[in-house]
Amino acid sequence: MTKTKKEKLDDVLSGFMQVGQIRACGIVSKEGLLINARTPPDVDARIFSALCSTIMGAAEAASGQMNTGAVDEITVRTEGGIIILKPAGEKAILTALAEPDAQLGLLLVEMETRAGQVEEILKEM
Repeated sequence: MTKTKKEKLDDVLSGFMQVGQIRACGIVSKEGLLINARTPPDVDARIFSALCSTIMGAAEAASGQMNTGAVDEITVRTEGGIIILKPAGEKAILTALAEPDAQLGLLLVEMETRAGQVEEILKEM
């Protein structure tokens, strides 16, 4: 039986959560709409999605003004964790909330792979 897009995206997020050190992750449209997420009860996935989209939009606008090219990734370090945003094609953003002491290099490599998977799934008709 062929999996639906939702099931395939579920698989991507479930696999990503297996890396460890990740409290939440999601796939957000560039417009800020929640596509899919794995979040703890204390995180409102829809609000998080909208905010991540806003952060990405601001970074893309700044990058455009400075002629520095496309945004490859965004990391925001806070007292309680690391928010990571990675474009997943033209339409989506892969988001993660990691532990404050997470191995950022490992997570970024894994996000690169997962963002590519999301892009391919969303291209399917």
